[in-house]
Amino acid sequence: MASSAKQAATETDEKETEALRAALGGQSGGRMPRGTAGAMKELEEKQKRRRTRSQRDSLDLALVDLTSFYRDVLALQFGSSQEVVANAELRDALERIAEGSTPAATLRRIEAIAACREALDRNVAPLLAVEAMAMALRAG
Repeated sequence: MASSAKQAATETDEKETEALRAALGGQSGGRMPRGTAGAMKELEEKQKRRRTRSQRDSLDLALVDLTSFYRDVLALQFGSSQEVVANAELRDALERIAEGSTPAATLRRIEAIAACREALDRNVAPLLAVEAMAMALRAG
């Protein structure tokens, strides 16, 4: 799924670049007319921002899903009924983790995910934020 999204974004970027190149009077793969470099650079920066936003949005969606998973673990730890569980397809994993940890550890994991999301909002490098979260999740 991620590779198809990346491929679609690359195709969109290429189409935009070629459309701007044609509008500015440049040849495909050739030199651009004098005075058009600024417009091309502006388009490249816009495309880079869009790619970064798309990557961060995808990561944030995964973090929301992970939060939902641990919310279900917590619900099971507190003895909630099966109807409360949102991730029923992961029932075995939910029960295994719920039995193997404490509600306090689960809350710390949820807080680690929230801290990762906040770090991403503050423009921390995604790899650094996710690594820190992974260490906190492992520690419980």
